[in-house]
Amino acid sequence: MTKLTGSIVVLYFILSTSFGQSSDLFSEGLRLEKDFKVEAALNKYELFIKTHPNHVQALTHASRMLSNIGGRLPLDKKEEKQQYYTRAKAYAVRAIALNNNNTETHLAYIIAIGLMTEVAGSPREKIQDAKTIRTEAETLIALDSTFAPAYFILGKWHFELARLTWIEQLACKLFFGGLPEGVSMDAAIENFKKASILQPNTILFLYGEASACHYEGEDEKAIRLLKQALALPPQEPDDLPRKERCSLLLDEIE
Repeated sequence: MTKLTGSIVVLYFILSTSFGQSSDLFSEGLRLEKDFKVEAALNKYELFIKTHPNHVQALTHASRMLSNIGGRLPLDKKEEKQQYYTRAKAYAVRAIALNNNNTETHLAYIIAIGLMTEVAGSPREKIQDAKTIRTEAETLIALDSTFAPAYFILGKWHFELARLTWIEQLACKLFFGGLPEGVSMDAAIENFKKASILQPNTILFLYGEASACHYEGEDEKAIRLLKQALALPPQEPDDLPRKERCSLLLDEIE
């Protein structure tokens, strides 16, 4: 074997080994995410992104993990939660720029925006984020009219706007000319139901409908939905805190 041939073989071995190890990082991230080891999964995804900055799936999954971590932090750690959500949004924005037709990337973006709304410091921020969320939900439905999370998002949109405080309603009137037409708790429940029809036995969708029913005074129905959700096994990392919220709401009602 000549020196040149030997060098080529060595270079090929190094490159192929490096690529294999890098690809394994993403696979390891998926495995860890499936096992609900969110922080470890995020670490693998971010290591993978360093060498594959344009990998849409890795960016999307990293965004979801950051949203999950931030969402599990206690409410008194608002600044830390905001930092996680900001990073989650940044990854999702990068993924959308690479593939604007991917429903999962848009969903990751909406989740980050929605969580940021929960810790927003002013009514104007909340209302501005609500406009973005509505636009993104409509984008999802345009991409796939059977994409169940899109209808949950619309349900959540109606739910949050229908119960704005008078200060937030005033801000909405001052900055945006008032609430959008058709906002109602009935529309929230209708969209939550549609999400459940398209994707049955989903903890998040059941919790959303239960919350709206409780707000409307339909507590028997809310209790039934919450018990149904609590009986379901977690399907993804976000389901663990969702079941905790179901338990808290059930305790509040009963």
